[in-house]
Amino acid sequence: MNNNPGGVKGVRGWLFLLCLTLTVLDPLAIVSSLFAGAASLKSDLDRYPALLRLILISGVFKLALAVFSVYSGISLWRIFPGAVSTASNYLKAMFAYSVLAIFLPGLVGLPQELYREMAGPDLVNSVLTLAYAAAWLLYLKRSKRVKATYQSPPVTS
Repeated sequence: MNNNPGGVKGVRGWLFLLCLTLTVLDPLAIVSSLFAGAASLKSDLDRYPALLRLILISGVFKLALAVFSVYSGISLWRIFPGAVSTASNYLKAMFAYSVLAIFLPGLVGLPQELYREMAGPDLVNSVLTLAYAAAWLLYLKRSKRVKATYQSPPVTS
């Protein structure tokens, strides 16, 4: 009996791309956006002290997401038990942070004029991140390769 019809088992294809993305590309993008964002706001720190709170809070969240991303990618790559759940939880955390990031400048007490100035790019970035996370969550849920690679073998007595 062939439990792997069509040879879809293993970390290849879209699953390989997801592993590569979670292990390397997402963390690099997260860390680079952290540094770029901090550098672009540096000149305004004297005028807007709340910017430091924004940089610190978003920095902690982003670093936590980068670590979670690497862990999720390695879990999938190494076919650890619960890897799909771990990756799904990472994508959900990314999704949640993207929603929070829209409101974070206002929550830390930035003046309305600066908050409005930041809102456009933040909203676009968040919407793209939400779509990205949703697409990969859908892939993890529906993929035949994911099911074949991570399913528990049937218990025989």
